Amino acid sequence: MVRGIIAPTYFWPGATGVPDGWSRVILAATYVSTVLLNPDSGPGQQQIQEFVDITRQSQAAGLKVLGYVDSSYGSRAISDVLSDIDTYSSWYQVDGFFIDDMYILDDAQVDYYQEIHDAVKNSSLYANESVARTQLIFNPGAPDVPEAYLPLADTFVSFEGSATSYQSFQPAAYTNNYTASKFWHIVYDCNSNATINATLQQFTNQTAEFLYLTDLGLPNPYNNLPSIDTWAQLLSYMANVHIGSTSVMTGTNPAPQAVQAGRFIQRMQP
Repeated sequence: MVRGIIAPTYFWPGATGVPDGWSRVILAATYVSTVLLNPDSGPGQQQIQEFVDITRQSQAAGLKVLGYVDSSYGSRAISDVLSDIDTYSSWYQVDGFFIDDMYILDDAQVDYYQEIHDAVKNSSLYANESVARTQLIFNPGAPDVPEAYLPLADTFVSFEGSATSYQSFQPAAYTNNYTASKFWHIVYDCNSNATINATLQQFTNQTAEFLYLTDLGLPNPYNNLPSIDTWAQLLSYMANVHIGSTSVMTGTNPAPQAVQAGRFIQRMQP
């Protein structure tokens, strides 16, 4: 099974030459497929040149850049959601969109999310673009999404929570009827080798293509990348998957071809 990383890069790009989180992600583009652009819980009120530049740098490295849009569990005016989508497209020329806070109590909001899907996938803005241009991720943060929603996005965040709660994660019954690319798991509080190993082992047993783990925790586990060592262990795992190994190798046995990005940044640090 193909595996990869989607990184919620909800932080400001560093100054030129500074080894910040964005630089570390770009160096790890072999294993990271997608990053999220989130200037101000959305596109904000004005175009910001630093985010224009980092979007271009990320895309040049082969990463897809998705604009963050909040749907407020289906209560936000659809016109505001679509306005954010248009703004990202105009200011940053993103490759798609990450729709946060998805409503999943029942299928009452299918039409709402269908409208988002249609705006992204079918509008004239994207009619002549590649499929990659229109990547769409919905984030319910839980596995129990009514199946009626599943055709409306390429990928769903079917787990978002702590390393401890991930150990009892149970996917929806329909999960194995879909390709692994339909699902992304986000795990925070991976703050020891034991929890990292347990998280990677649990992920190995799941039908999910994408993983993001971090040693950061609440209230905001996404205000930077994981520590150098945690990031290196995640890259090591992905390297072993890419070469066909199903073993979990972390801690004192990182794959050298995978941790180069992490160690390179560490050497640059004062």
